[in-house]
Amino acid sequence: MKKKLLAALLAGVMVISTALVGCGSSSSTSSSSDTTEAEEAGDTEEASEETTTASGDITIGFSSKMNSDTFVKAIADAAEAAADEAGVKLIMADAEGDVNKQISDCETLIAQQVDALIVIPQDVEGSAPVVSMANEAGIPIIVCNGDIADTNYTAFVGCTDQESGEILGTWFNENLEHGSKICIVEGPMGQSGQVGRYAGFEAVGMLDNFEVLSTQTANWKRDEAMSLAEDWLTTYGDELKGIVCENDDMALGVLSACKAAGRTDILIGGVDGLEDAVQAVKNGEQGVSVLQDSQGQGAGAIEVALQIINGEDYEVDTRIPFRAITAENVDAYLEGGVEAISE
Repeated sequence: MKKKLLAALLAGVMVISTALVGCGSSSSTSSSSDTTEAEEAGDTEEASEETTTASGDITIGFSSKMNSDTFVKAIADAAEAAADEAGVKLIMADAEGDVNKQISDCETLIAQQVDALIVIPQDVEGSAPVVSMANEAGIPIIVCNGDIADTNYTAFVGCTDQESGEILGTWFNENLEHGSKICIVEGPMGQSGQVGRYAGFEAVGMLDNFEVLSTQTANWKRDEAMSLAEDWLTTYGDELKGIVCENDDMALGVLSACKAAGRTDILIGGVDGLEDAVQAVKNGEQGVSVLQDSQGQGAGAIEVALQIINGEDYEVDTRIPFRAITAENVDAYLEGGVEAISE
């Protein structure tokens, strides 16, 4: 009986000692002696399983501005694929082009206590409150794709929209006779792509080099751009020589209208590098498509979010360059991708 009591007391002392050692250790660091003990106890496999579970516990919120936009959807898809590969949960929300819905979506994601929030801003100014909302909740916020007025975000992964406008405007400057009459199809007013690309047109003198007959928004949508182009072709007839589009979906809508009217003389340009637009460049139907990297932006935002969550070093501002796809390099792009046309 005494032996059993002594054995029980010794076992209790061992348990208390082990607990005290555990309390004095860092939760994020294991010593070599700890590892050796785990291996001797046959717990190595169990420890590995616990690490995998921990990474699976990470949840990232993703607020997209408008997934009906083909290019924006490509960014969202790339983010989903990257999250799946990393084994983390991604909660997706689509603002459907409504800045108020985006703010509400972000409020919901923040209330769910996500580990990080990625936002493709619907509006430069209107979406700005989501930054302070995330900061107040202590949640890292990564702005993706386009700029936002409140720059107190944790990180940015995307592009500089003015650069695409400068590339597109320069192409028209070099390929259309100065003084020609053109129309401009814009994105939703106030969005980063619309604001930045129009600023790019101004910066390279495109608006001075041509007579702009009309500038209207088609909200990034192919059908709306097609309707605009049909009206312009009827109104301006043969004097219309070029239509500048702030994205490829709208350029493809314009192209459909021009084909239906038998107008092969109108220069058309767009932004995004959509597959159909690149094929139209190869076919000689669209003059230029200014490529931006959806994969790099979507996957890059997930990568940066995970670096922040895990306390690793990360880039505060990642800007992915645009590239012009034209008749001169379209074959190289189709064969070798963006690397084949990179400077």
